[in-house]
Amino acid sequence: MSEFKTFMSVTDAVIAEEMIQILEAHKIAYKLQDTSKDFDASFANNGAKDSFLIMLNPNDFDKASVVLEENTKLEIDEIDSQHPLFDFSTEELKDVVKNYDEWHPADVKLAKHLLEKENIVVEKSEIKEQQNQKKIVAHAQEKSSLLTLAMGYIFCLVGGIAGIGIAIFLMTGKRTMPDGTKKYIYSKSDRAHGLYMLVAGVIGLLIFTFNYL
Repeated sequence: MSEFKTFMSVTDAVIAEEMIQILEAHKIAYKLQDTSKDFDASFANNGAKDSFLIMLNPNDFDKASVVLEENTKLEIDEIDSQHPLFDFSTEELKDVVKNYDEWHPADVKLAKHLLEKENIVVEKSEIKEQQNQKKIVAHAQEKSSLLTLAMGYIFCLVGGIAGIGIAIFLMTGKRTMPDGTKKYIYSKSDRAHGLYMLVAGVIGLLIFTFNYL
């Protein structure tokens, strides 16, 4: 059986529950992870970063996307006029549709609605191509992560400042997502390795300092 992967990340427990109920109704297996219980690399108890990861078998991603969109209501008249999607360019709206796994189903449906008003349709082939490209990038990042971990530990063990720098980057490195929010570049386990590296690096640096200076 394939390993479950993150399909969607939401910050609202109520929304997460709604998504789960839809998945259960259509017999799509899932796992739910509450990241508020995860390792906090910033050592700050900031509730704004907490989110719920809905994890699925990768083979169910497309089916889940369709099911969630079909079962998510979109009442145009009830949408806040300040909703950020109303200010998105055509290309940005197309990116929302192609990156459906990064957005709430209601946002994806709204993006499609706004594009359809301009007689623009994002073809399934475009969506599939984008998702395949993301898988390639994710695989490359995973290999990069392993190399970074190996280099970090080596530098830390010899007391190098570079190792401490890698450790700090692993723990705090973030990227800006399409909706403006920021998420850690590395996984919880990699960030934990960053903490171990930092401790090892400091100890190694102290040993080097006392022995050679």
